[in-house]
Amino acid sequence: MHLLNPLQMNDWDNKTFFWVFQAFQLAFIGVVCLGLIGYHVPIAREALAFLYLTFLPGVLVLKALRLHGLGTIETVLYSVGLSLAVLMLTGLAANIVYPLLGYARPFSFEILFLTIVAVVQVLLYLALTRDRGHAAPAPVVTGFSVPPAAPFLMLLPFIAIIGTYVRNEYHMVTFLFLLLILIALVGLAVGFDRLIPASCYPLAVYSIALALLYHTSLISGYVWGYDIHHELHLVKSVLIPGLWDMTIPYNTNGMLSVVALVPIYSLICDLDPVWVFKIIYPLLFALVPLGLYRAVEKQTNAKIGFFSMFFFVSFFTFYTEMISLARQQIAEIFLTLTILAMIDKSMDRKRRAFLMVAFGFAMIVSHYGLSYIYLFSLVPAWLLLVGLERLHAWLPERLTGRLGFLKPDLLAPSGTGGNMPHRTLVLPYILVFAVIAYFWYSTVAEGTAFATIAGIGDKIANTLFAEAFNPSTAQGMHILTSQSITPLHSLAKVVHIATQGLIAVGLLATLLKRERWRIEPEYLAVSLVFLLINVAGIIVPFFASSLNTSRLYHITLIFLAPFAIIGGIALYEAVTEKIRAVRAAPLMGTAYQALSAFFVVFLLFNTGLIYQVVDDSPTSLALETTQDKPVFNGQEVQGAKWLIAEGSRRPIYVDGTRWWLLLGFDPDHQRYLPMNASLMEPNSYLYFGTYNAVRESVRIEIQEHAVTTAGYTDAGRFVGDRHKIYDNAGSVVYYR
Repeated sequence: MHLLNPLQMNDWDNKTFFWVFQAFQLAFIGVVCLGLIGYHVPIAREALAFLYLTFLPGVLVLKALRLHGLGTIETVLYSVGLSLAVLMLTGLAANIVYPLLGYARPFSFEILFLTIVAVVQVLLYLALTRDRGHAAPAPVVTGFSVPPAAPFLMLLPFIAIIGTYVRNEYHMVTFLFLLLILIALVGLAVGFDRLIPASCYPLAVYSIALALLYHTSLISGYVWGYDIHHELHLVKSVLIPGLWDMTIPYNTNGMLSVVALVPIYSLICDLDPVWVFKIIYPLLFALVPLGLYRAVEKQTNAKIGFFSMFFFVSFFTFYTEMISLARQQIAEIFLTLTILAMIDKSMDRKRRAFLMVAFGFAMIVSHYGLSYIYLFSLVPAWLLLVGLERLHAWLPERLTGRLGFLKPDLLAPSGTGGNMPHRTLVLPYILVFAVIAYFWYSTVAEGTAFATIAGIGDKIANTLFAEAFNPSTAQGMHILTSQSITPLHSLAKVVHIATQGLIAVGLLATLLKRERWRIEPEYLAVSLVFLLINVAGIIVPFFASSLNTSRLYHITLIFLAPFAIIGGIALYEAVTEKIRAVRAAPLMGTAYQALSAFFVVFLLFNTGLIYQVVDDSPTSLALETTQDKPVFNGQEVQGAKWLIAEGSRRPIYVDGTRWWLLLGFDPDHQRYLPMNASLMEPNSYLYFGTYNAVRESVRIEIQEHAVTTAGYTDAGRFVGDRHKIYDNAGSVVYYR
């Protein structure tokens, strides 16, 4: 039986496409209308609205661009990226135009619903008009047979959902333990060529990524973490008045990934923005490893692609810090799509240029930090590529042959005869990206995003030579030199350092054996710059701390993860060539077996499963339910709401963990608890959460240069002569 592939709708003929598209659109509009008159169909509106917003605008843009034959993975990824870009631009345009026409609430359901449907109709007209001549055979799905591993892999995210529900309701983590063990077994199965065929690798990558994200994002019924509370506050500042105030001077306020995209999903899907962050954003963010897998697979092979992404998603930042950084989640999607377009030399130049500029713009309006890092990496990468080209043309061929490190094939892929092929990383692209970034960051949100990077640059310039390698100013150096709390944590640090060693070996092996490793020159050049960024995070003062060292390393892994696998293969081959008996050792039969064992250990350390099993200073947000973490229950949230409603905008004192919860309600009136209780202002409030009240302990944080130190002290000494004015058995408010 043959069915048209629904994931490649842009390849269908116009007639079939039109009728299927209209049928889906009518179903979506019908469900929305039923909800408006009081007939709510459970899950139907949320699911149809999500699919409508996330895929259809992008499919129409692909069809309008006449981009065909991309394959299932690229079609899905490009469709999602272009859809998100269209939604953000639609929100921006509505926010600017409608107030001029007299509509004061552009971010209201009625206005946005009609606007998005109208935009989709325009895109549909363009798609059908421009793609009128497409006559290639439509991609089909043959039969219904699926590999036995596919249902098991699809089950992983559902185990995460069940596991977090049981954890939240009954404080049991059995299912989450099972989930992490199953993910580890998948890694071993791929390494040992058992059970999971190569055709299932893309599904495995997406399912593992989504399961890891859900096993943390679905903890608690409220958002948890750090920056996400401020992001939620800004979303509410758009939804309540129905208008985005572009002048609020916060960096995050200039990010359409927060102030436009979340309100659109919330209003059209009829979801509280909390659940947009907790459910929809992980669904989108899990596409990042899938896109990177495809980029690596196209340059190497499927197994290197799988283990690169297994390494990438195993690093704890992916499913902890990134959960509380919604704007960076979206920005990384666009960076991934930029990479895919950059390495695709078969695509028409104009279409590739359109995609790279579109994704570049979307990245800029999604997250300033990632955009700055990417921009500052493009310039030296371009200079490296151009420099080698010019050097090869200028120096005699005999001389470049003797000086092997000047040979252009250090960056040129195999099969080019040492000649650099057509480059996709060109100066006009860099200039366009830089101009858009400057214009956006210097005008929106009172230019705070531009001022922030200028301030960081000034601080680095003033301390670079005096404070380099200083652990108090270079956060990466502080992490490397600090004493681990237990021997097991020291072993984990060694494992982390080993991965960076593998990356360095992999880059060197790639440069020396270009005939074997077919990494595109642009990808390799940017990767070399990202390795230097890693080094800078260790030695340059105030560089890593501007993002956090772990976030910086996570970003660099977007490019560098494949080289850890290449480095592992090269190291394994070098060792077994000299000591052949190594192959007979357990888990060492092939390079992939050894790598799978190593990265499974890496996963178990990063998820905290090992620490939890042996009860050695557990670190897992999901598995550990008793320690103090920025995870808040319903009573704490209700107490914060009451305080903000009744607080008369007086100062509110809160400890270092609960500070993030209050940030989501009133970022202008909260204060960190000082070490000395006598420094607290009179006529102020003191907010305690569940941990403070039950453990009678508060977290005090002290910032010293680029390093934050924290400790716990008795909560009673801050209460003093304050009066308890609120207590709901989960949070307490005092006043004096």
